This record gives sequence, C-alpha cells and structure tokens, in this order.
Amino acid sequence: MRETFTILPRILIGLGAGGMLAGGVVAFISVIGIVPLMSYRTKTEHYAIFYENAIAAGGIIGAVLSMWPIEIKIPAFFLTVFGFAAGNFAGVLIIALAEVLDVMPIMNRRVKLKKGIALIVYAFAAGKLVGALYYYLYPIFLELID
Repeated sequence: MRETFTILPRILIGLGAGGMLAGGVVAFISVIGIVPLMSYRTKTEHYAIFYENAIAAGGIIGAVLSMWPIEIKIPAFFLTVFGFAAGNFAGVLIIALAEVLDVMPIMNRRVKLKKGIALIVYAFAAGKLVGALYYYLYPIFLELID
C-alpha cells in the first residue's frame, strides 16, 4: 500500500511531463514545418501524422523512462537496426531543421562560398556519425581493456 503512494505520483508526474514535452516538441516541429518538409522529401506525405504521433510518443515514453530505468534484453541485431533507424531519423530531422531555418544560405552569404555546399552538408553528417559512434562505442573499448 505504501508503495502505491510513491509510485502513483511518479506515474502522474512522468505522464504530465511527457505530455507537456511531447506537445511542445510537436508544436515546435509543426510550426516551423519540419514534418511536412521531411515527409515531402522522403515522398511519404500520407504518413505525416504518423511522424507527429511518433515524436509525441517518444517524448512521453522518454519522460516516463527517465523516471524508471527499465532493462529489456534485446538481441544485438535488433539494437543495431533500432540504433540505425533512430540515428537516421535524427539525422534527417536535423538536416530538415537546418534547411527550414535557412542555415546553409546564411552560411553561404557569410563565407561567400560558391561551390562545395554539398560537401559541407556531408561533412556535417560525417561529423554526426563519428560523434555518435564514439559516444556509443567508447564504453566498449573500456571494457576490452579491463
């Protein structure tokens, strides 16, 4: 009975925080038009509502999981596929955000770059890839040393 009084507020706080976070993220992404642009670029316009729902669900689930660390045994193959899909989505979302906010044209005017903008975009993507790999693989190297 005593556990119920400690768990119930955590559930309510997690769902409330997740709902507010998800609403704010979806509103931000919708206002600047990332989801429509991303669905247009990937030729999946009819799935745009699923993108928004996935972003909202991710916010709610992330808030709840930040309160209760849940350990699930999943084979490495599925984790690899999930990690690739999540990284791909985050990368596409970041590039769409940069495109919507006109980062590249502003940078182009400041640097006065005439050629090589595609290389800069690839360099951003490669930097993101190297950083993510370092972040996730570095603990593996520490375990191998011990």
